[in-house]
Amino acid sequence: MNNKAGREMVAVRTVRGAGRLHCSDREYNLSPGSLLLFDFPSLERYATQTAPWAFWWFEFRLTEPFRLPAHQVMNAPYSAQEEAACGDIFRLLRSEEIAIRCRAAALLQSLLFEWWAAAALPHDDNDRHRHKVQQLIEAIHRNPEKPWTLQEMASRAGMSISSLRAAFHHTTGKPPAQLRNEMRVAHAYELLKRGDQTVAEVAAQLGYCDPFHFSKVFKTVYGFSPSTILRRIR
Repeated sequence: MNNKAGREMVAVRTVRGAGRLHCSDREYNLSPGSLLLFDFPSLERYATQTAPWAFWWFEFRLTEPFRLPAHQVMNAPYSAQEEAACGDIFRLLRSEEIAIRCRAAALLQSLLFEWWAAAALPHDDNDRHRHKVQQLIEAIHRNPEKPWTLQEMASRAGMSISSLRAAFHHTTGKPPAQLRNEMRVAHAYELLKRGDQTVAEVAAQLGYCDPFHFSKVFKTVYGFSPSTILRRIR
């Protein structure tokens, strides 16, 4: 499946006990504190090794290349704060309001990078920048209609523009403007799926003065125009 159509992924975070997950490429042994990201279509089966096997299971779709390593077991300490964050994500996902579900997506994205950082990176000055980037990502998800220029993002994070670019690349593997665009059009996608707004109305709601520019940004991310969604549901 290509990235434009969407790559179906699963993140498994083991809390207690142990389990074994069988994919088409190999088997994975998951112990407490482990994190595994894998392509959902590769899943064959999974089973408990040490009961009770308690874990969080997140299914999500990617539309762009992701920096986090897939099909590789990582390990990071599990915390009470993480338990609360996972619970919040599932609670928010049950909401019928799009804005609240987008908040859940923001929290999951932030949590994924936090897991990876804890598993793969040393605890140094990068931790401070990584936390600022995570907070900024959540702010953009909460307020996608704001312009979020590079200067505004840098000011919000308390960094220079050059430091912001470096921190974003270090944490997400993407430039801040690219990630901003992806988050805004992801919100637009959810709005368009409701079918009660035109492309121009959604563009205006998200702060785009020119619907043609909005359509161009949308197509860059998803590979098709926003009007395609409206045609599919009518």
